[in-house]
Amino acid sequence: MKPELFKIGPLTVHSYGFFLALAFMVGMLVSFWYLRRRFVDAYVVFELVLAAAVGGIIGARVFYVLGHWSEFSSRWWEAFKFWNVQGLVFYGGFILGVAAAAALIKLRGLSIGEVMDAGGLAVPASLAVARVGCYLNGCCFGKSSGLPWAVTFPVETQRIMGMPANPLHPTQIYELIMDLAIFVILLAIHKRFRYRGEIMIAFIMLYAVVRFINEFFRFHVKSSGNLFFQVLSAAGFVLAGLVLLFRRRLLSEAR
Repeated sequence: MKPELFKIGPLTVHSYGFFLALAFMVGMLVSFWYLRRRFVDAYVVFELVLAAAVGGIIGARVFYVLGHWSEFSSRWWEAFKFWNVQGLVFYGGFILGVAAAAALIKLRGLSIGEVMDAGGLAVPASLAVARVGCYLNGCCFGKSSGLPWAVTFPVETQRIMGMPANPLHPTQIYELIMDLAIFVILLAIHKRFRYRGEIMIAFIMLYAVVRFINEFFRFHVKSSGNLFFQVLSAAGFVLAGLVLLFRRRLLSEAR
């Protein structure tokens, strides 16, 4: 593990922060590429990424705090430490990030379906990059494993994080591979989608499957955490599936 990537004089560049920033840049470039091909003002991507980043970080933190309120009930001020990378949840970040971007889309008078589809391609690519940061930082780790590719974190790191001091499933790498697979699949078939917003809906369904599978291997301090995220993933899959089923009524046809 390498939580600190490198130093420039007194400045320490942390792995998680570096790859999170890189993930946003990758997502921005993918979105820019897609919107340019759709003859949309692609430069609005820079505004959208900023809105989604701010909303996403706040949402990811709020979602974690709500799910772990017992940790903050006696020290509520700790909830405002947004820089705590051990306390961010993707689903919360995704929901509030999309909400912030949607508000900006309405303000700018853009097609929400077109922008959603750009995000449907950008998010899995961004997630794959961000998971490299998770792996180097030692967060989002897995349960104990005897497999040849199991990873052993430094003993002190495992003690601080409440992890068992033995080899663990590298769930960060599992998700990285699956996120890349989603990106490749959607990139290969994105021209076949007929309705605006279908790429994003397809991403939500595929990511729900990825998260559902990964939760069998991921470690949570509370064992109920795995079931919670599996139920959430299943709900996301069903809702997205219903949107696809009734897309003629819910989504705009692409032109």
